[in-house]
Amino acid sequence: MNARHLSRCRLFAVLAVCAAAAGCKAPDLKPDLPDFLSRDKPEVVAPAPQPVVDPSLTPRELLTARLVNARRADDAMPGMTVGKMIEFADRYLACDCADMRFAKSWQRIDGGYLLLTNAGQARPLEFACSGPQEGLECYLREIDRGPQAGGLAERFMAGGDFVRFIYESGSKCARVEPCPAQSSPATAPATTD
Repeated sequence: MNARHLSRCRLFAVLAVCAAAAGCKAPDLKPDLPDFLSRDKPEVVAPAPQPVVDPSLTPRELLTARLVNARRADDAMPGMTVGKMIEFADRYLACDCADMRFAKSWQRIDGGYLLLTNAGQARPLEFACSGPQEGLECYLREIDRGPQAGGLAERFMAGGDFVRFIYESGSKCARVEPCPAQSSPATAPATTD
């Protein structure tokens, strides 16, 4: 009986070891994950939308760019910047009761800028510019007023003459009465047929 008892003890010991092993957590044989995979990933933030820039605004570097078109010796017109010329052109249109700005849009071109205007009779104005940004100088090229202007002598205008015209027209306004009020379609009188 001793042998039988011994085999039961062995069986009981094996069952005890199996029961104890079954209750334990199995060892993790997988390697540890690298640190960069287990970290929380930051939220991706979409960049803020860029503000829409009005194309009619004069580029910053042109605001202080000096116009170097030749002036007559007896000319009372002071030296002018591109920004000041655009200001005088806007004043000229305001004096004519226009409800728009002179500049429609600016385009950077090789060696300068092209200005598309709201003045229907003039083709785009071309400025040749050079120099450092702090001392930028620009030359307004000849203005083409289009074929509706008549002969070639009337069609083309020197850039300096255009600058002088804008200065003289924009520095004073002969209009003494206010501009007529613009009537909206909702307030316009009804027509009868």
